[in-house]
Amino acid sequence: MAAEVPDGRDSFSSAFGAALTASGISLSSLQRRLVARANPVSIATLSYWRSGERTPEGAASLAAVEDIERLLSMPPGALGGLVPERVRLGALHEPRNPFTEEQVTRALSETLEILDAPPLDITRELSTHVIADVSADGYLRRRAAQTLIQSVIPTTVDHVTYTLLSTEDTIDRPEMTVRGARMVRDHLHVSEHVYAYVLKLDQPLTLGAATMIEVTMEGHGEYTSQPETGAFVVRPIRDLVLWTRFHEDAVPDWLDELERNESTDGTMYSPLRPQASVHQTRRDFGPGALGIRWGYDDR
Repeated sequence: MAAEVPDGRDSFSSAFGAALTASGISLSSLQRRLVARANPVSIATLSYWRSGERTPEGAASLAAVEDIERLLSMPPGALGGLVPERVRLGALHEPRNPFTEEQVTRALSETLEILDAPPLDITRELSTHVIADVSADGYLRRRAAQTLIQSVIPTTVDHVTYTLLSTEDTIDRPEMTVRGARMVRDHLHVSEHVYAYVLKLDQPLTLGAATMIEVTMEGHGEYTSQPETGAFVVRPIRDLVLWTRFHEDAVPDWLDELERNESTDGTMYSPLRPQASVHQTRRDFGPGALGIRWGYDDR
């Protein structure tokens, strides 16, 4: 079914949005079909095109628009003819969260109950070093976190709980490799915004004792609405180091550092100079979140 083409400055985004609605195809499904047809466009870019925050730029984007016309049963040129000439003005403002923090908190509580998981506050993180690798397609493909944890309770700790939380995007169950412990059970919440797993430590901890855990996740990040990586800590941490490395064919056109802690009003975004790798360090940080997000003008 072809969508009607509206008039006006926002005609491209309006036509794209109307065509998506008429087709019944989701944004994530459209993105996967484009990738399968050798026209890789990120969900973030498609979302920006639909909202009008950006319009297609460059030969690769225009080729993708032609494919979108075919996938959405639109006449040739119905979208391409509406693409305005525009110069990108800079990084976007903070995206809206479709899943609220209150809902995430509730989902986390439900997940921990289903897992019969150990409490989150029986250990503390003394230091965490995260290495994140971004592949040639511009997405996070590997994230390795090395964490020094310490017991803070008088009884022996032999199991600990780790969680992945997201308000903006759903979470896929990642492929994981664990050292210093082994996974004994895990659960992905029905909302797909909370994933938690229970680890059995190689070395049980007495009060004040510490041990290292390394968790490596492979192949995640493909369907996020905004390519980003970072770390979230629930209590103050002595040392936090993040190192994000981009493939030589995926150095971003723009970078933002994101930080959230008790002294900020929500998440703060600060532009960074695009580069092949970014390292971030904080001492006595948290509770809060630290990371980066990135994007491309022609993807």
